[in-house]
Amino acid sequence: MRFLKYILLLFTIVIVSSCSSKPKPKFVKSPLDNIITKYIDKDNYSVILSDMDYKEATDKYFHKYRVLIEETPPRLTKEQLKDTISSPTDVKIINTDWKEVSPIIFEEYQNDLGMTVLSKKNGKLDKNSSPAGVNNYVGNPRYGEWRTNSSGSSFWAFYGRYRLFSDLFFRPSYGYGYGYGYPRRDWNDYNRNYRSKKSYYGGSNEYGTKSKSNKNTSWSSKPQSFKNNVQSKVSKSSSELKSRGYTSRKSYSKTSRSQSRYKSSSFRSRSGGFGK
Repeated sequence: MRFLKYILLLFTIVIVSSCSSKPKPKFVKSPLDNIITKYIDKDNYSVILSDMDYKEATDKYFHKYRVLIEETPPRLTKEQLKDTISSPTDVKIINTDWKEVSPIIFEEYQNDLGMTVLSKKNGKLDKNSSPAGVNNYVGNPRYGEWRTNSSGSSFWAFYGRYRLFSDLFFRPSYGYGYGYGYPRRDWNDYNRNYRSKKSYYGGSNEYGTKSKSNKNTSWSSKPQSFKNNVQSKVSKSSSELKSRGYTSRKSYSKTSRSQSRYKSSSFRSRSGGFGK
């Protein structure tokens, strides 16, 4: 009996030792995490992935972001809202310089160019990707209204005071005759089935890197052969890092026991290539 107890004790020690020696995931920090920290006192903002690039000479990956921070809204009359000359004073727009990102981060957001990749609404963070502006601005009567075109389709139009949003947000042109706008059917689909749950690329994956609306970015100017080469490189580099225990904030939150306030929501796996 004493020998059996000894064997059981030894077995327990081996199990505990093997568990405690298991390496913890090595967190790969993203510039988005720095943005979260920098604007921790802000309750409402959106971060758009405005450009991305790869430098062959240094074998490094880069992102550029556009940050829109909402301030206290002014009391504007209907006439003031229609004004297309005055600039809004309640939304601060910040364009970052190039930020180096790890292969893991670059691969994760390879299909999200021109999209909102981080947002905060009423103090709640959302790390799911969505068409630029859909999360905090489209459907918000503070910035615009739903209109109907000649064929009876409903779309979102920003007030004149916020016309610049139509230039800042990358999205397909639907030719409604009133300028650019998001179809209400897409917004309804996002709002009901995706908001704060998973990433949304449209019913036919028309939003994101492959969208023609990204034509003015550095990435869009690259030849397809370059993009294909980068896709192959980043896939290998990312896999190598993951094999060594490195992971992103999203996957790290699933393995960590920490109840961090920044723990991400569930997200849909990004698939496909870099596109044109």
